[in-house]
Amino acid sequence: MSDATLEDALRSTLFDAIAAGVTPGAVASIFTGDSTADSGVTVVAGRLASHGATAALPTAEHERVDEHTRYDLASVTKVFSAITILSLVDDGSLTLDDDVAEWLPGSAAAGRGVTIAHLLSHTSGLPPTWSGWRASVRDESTPHARWLPPERSAVLASILSLEPSRPPGTGFEYSCLGYITAMAAAESATGRPWDELVHDRVLSPLGLTGTAFTPGPAGVAPTENQSAIGRGVVRGTVHDETAFALGGVSANAGLFGPVGDIVALGRAMLAGLPGVLSAQSFDRFWNDQLPRMLGDRAADTSREIGYGQSLGLRVAQSSWMGDSPSARGHNGFTGTSLFVDPQADRVVALLANRVHPTREGPDAQPLRSAVAYLR
Repeated sequence: MSDATLEDALRSTLFDAIAAGVTPGAVASIFTGDSTADSGVTVVAGRLASHGATAALPTAEHERVDEHTRYDLASVTKVFSAITILSLVDDGSLTLDDDVAEWLPGSAAAGRGVTIAHLLSHTSGLPPTWSGWRASVRDESTPHARWLPPERSAVLASILSLEPSRPPGTGFEYSCLGYITAMAAAESATGRPWDELVHDRVLSPLGLTGTAFTPGPAGVAPTENQSAIGRGVVRGTVHDETAFALGGVSANAGLFGPVGDIVALGRAMLAGLPGVLSAQSFDRFWNDQLPRMLGDRAADTSREIGYGQSLGLRVAQSSWMGDSPSARGHNGFTGTSLFVDPQADRVVALLANRVHPTREGPDAQPLRSAVAYLR
């Protein structure tokens, strides 16, 4: 397919999703080895927002999406987080296979054999989410609802106090708290805040100048209307409530970025992340780690969840990556995804705000699937 034909097909796919109410707008970029342009094909479609805090926005107030629009990446943040952690392993600040007690001796996971590798592969036994953020909400679901920002240290302490639900290495459970625990270990081991580590280890080396935590509202697509918990229409601060309770800087979610940065990350992954990760660390980042982490349970686990799991990536997730065994990537709750397939020499970045104005709209998975192997 020529670039022009691919662009037409991608534009049609995005506008069909907008017409179906999946998202008010989107930007997607497809790079293949035979792309004419160095950056591949990029299409922008629709508007940043459809609703304000109380009603649909009149046409005169519609802001259009452009190539520089930054979207809340949600769990695509975990890809950046895993690379950050693995780079710290490369320089000896952390190790993958030692008990987290070395860095977090007071945590509930300490002394149980939970390792950084368990945390990054979702095999630690830690719970998936933390509901403690609700303590920050006053007068929920009333016109007077408000969010009282907690202290980040108190939020971390509460999360680290949660008991694992099973021994590490005995099963898979997708866990945002595993990534937050890995972040806490990295901060403890280095004495540096998480946003600085991500910047210095990933964003700066790869030249991802548009990607950041807590960017503010300008040029950012809004997410959900969370007036019921005192946040209004969320824009420029992270949608995920746990990450928001952590001040917007977290390893499970919190990064915002434009499509060009996400494609650039994918292309660097195609090349093996040279200058960022060692070959050994990239192998753990890229290849399925469930056989290593779960042993004989791995095959059944992969069949049950529908994909393999590396230290940071979903491996051949057929529900939206097609049937290529070399496909890797991650999706985000807000409507984002990064797809990389070296067999097809292909990178696809999709940014959308499908949770605007509510998370109860159509699922974005069919849209992800449609653009992943668009022909």
